[in-house]
Amino acid sequence: MTSPTMTALGLPDAMTGGLPVRGSRATVLDTLTPVDGLHIVDIGCGDGTWTRFLTEAGAHVTGIDPNPRQLDKARATPLVGAERYISAGAEALPLEDRCQDVALFFNSLHHVPVDIMTPALMEAARVTRPGGRIVAFEPVARGANYTLNRPIDDEFEVRARAHQSLHAAADDPDTPLTLEQEFEYITVGTKRDFEAWREYMVRISPVRAVTFEANEADLRAHFDRVLADLPRDEEGAALLDQPMRATVLRRT
Repeated sequence: MTSPTMTALGLPDAMTGGLPVRGSRATVLDTLTPVDGLHIVDIGCGDGTWTRFLTEAGAHVTGIDPNPRQLDKARATPLVGAERYISAGAEALPLEDRCQDVALFFNSLHHVPVDIMTPALMEAARVTRPGGRIVAFEPVARGANYTLNRPIDDEFEVRARAHQSLHAAADDPDTPLTLEQEFEYITVGTKRDFEAWREYMVRISPVRAVTFEANEADLRAHFDRVLADLPRDEEGAALLDQPMRATVLRRT
């Protein structure tokens, strides 16, 4: 049984700032519902986690990513349906005009270089049918998870620019996009040990390996400090809060 001062997912109430604590899977399904039968392009699909999840939920999903290491992992995982993976950048989607119901950026828009964020959103609009949606789930630059990762790659600026690019696209009268909704929630991640953290961070961006190698002692000390006072799950893993923001644009 959880304490009255803890959320259902294990965070003290003081860490949530009044935001709902939810799993991202349930939130994605609620946001995209009904998912069954949708044609979805998962832009920046990484290792295919969301491509597979949405395929299992009944969608027809194409995962797109420019990172060969991530795509290799996605393609090495057994198919759960008819999902497919394509190597490409967000600014040049190899898809026909108006062929998708949803263009999804899950934790990926801020990884697009700043100078092509707007072209990436215009590409998402191009491949999305009128009445469809461009949906971005982006991490907000606060919380324990952000604090942990900041010495490796401080994403404060790029996350802010990603958010700005979404609103700029919606506000531009020359683009076929309008802001439908936006909301924040808290998701909970776990960290067990330094090596698992390093592997995860480097898998997303291989260039981070140099930072880990050059500063291993300092980063180990930082890892221990950040995790020292965090709540733990039943297996002893630290629970880290990560605020998320969902922005939904409607294709007109």
